Parts: sequence; structure tokens; C-alpha cells
Amino acid sequence: MPITHFNQDRALPENELIECRSKMPIERAVIKTLEGNEITVAEQAPIPCFRCGICCTRHQPPLTPQDIDSIASALGISRSDCLSRYALKVPIKEGYLLRRTEEGCVFLARGADGKARCTIHHSRPQACREWTPSLSRPECREGLAKFKSKRQIMLPDELFSPDEEQRELYCSLEKTPLQSRPPWLLE
Repeated sequence: MPITHFNQDRALPENELIECRSKMPIERAVIKTLEGNEITVAEQAPIPCFRCGICCTRHQPPLTPQDIDSIASALGISRSDCLSRYALKVPIKEGYLLRRTEEGCVFLARGADGKARCTIHHSRPQACREWTPSLSRPECREGLAKFKSKRQIMLPDELFSPDEEQRELYCSLEKTPLQSRPPWLLE
């Protein structure tokens, strides 16, 4: 079922619909039985990031050697300076975690609008690159709730300014099977 595009300034006619050609794949949570059968327990299409920053305040990503080199290069500092300033030595496979402040990730910044941004986005760690925003993630649902109080309507224009991000949101909702949508989305 196609979704009609609208915004606060004008509504498009009923016959003018969004074409959903999103490159974002649907995420599937699959469990494997002892017999080797796979059972899909949840499906959720990725959504554009709300830029709430909750994932950046809750998680401390591990740093691979490539991550450390990439961050050091982007900041124009040596690898050892990068490790001493931005990494925390821990007994894990990778050996380092990204350092945190009281507000979360050391590279997390907030714009005047309160939205989060990564100051090293193009050089961010692999764990951050692999994070996929989705309405199935508690962090993303909490981030959405942060923008408006309960029972208030949140228009896509308030979340996403570029039309492309709004289209991606519409398409992700269209791809999400009804039974996999969070209960609060079905109210």
C-alpha cells in the first residue's frame, strides 16, 4: 500500500505517491534451532537517524586498529596521541573502547537545535558504522519520544528536513510487517 506524502505547507493530491526505492535492507532477527532450521522472530526496516544521540550516550564502541588509525588521521594526530586522548584500554578482543565524557561519547556534540552530531562522522568506529537505526531499537523509540510528549503528533518535517530522509522513513514503515511494528505505533 503506497503512502501519501504530505508536509505542513501543502498536501500532495491522493494520486501523487512516494516511490519507495530505498537502498536500506530490512533487518531480520533470526534464531537457529538445534536441527538447523532458521526462524525469523522479528523484521524491521531501518529508518533514517533521528539524531537524538541516545545510542552515543548509552554505548561505548570498541576500537579496532583500523578505527584508531582512521580517527588519528582525520584529527591529524599520531596514533599514540589518539590512544591517550580518545581510547580506554580494556581487556577485550579489540583492546580499546572509545572514551566517554559525562554526556556520552567524547566525539558527541549537540547543535543549537539540540540534535546530536558526531564530530568524526566520516572516521567513526566500525561499531558506529554498523549501528542501524530502527523502530525496533529501544534507543530509537526513546529518541522519538524525546522529541514530543506522549499523545502528540510528530510530523515527519519536524524529524527530518531533507525530503530524501522523509521518503526513507515512509518507505521503512511501508516495508515493516504489521505484526513486527512496535505496539505504540499501532495505537
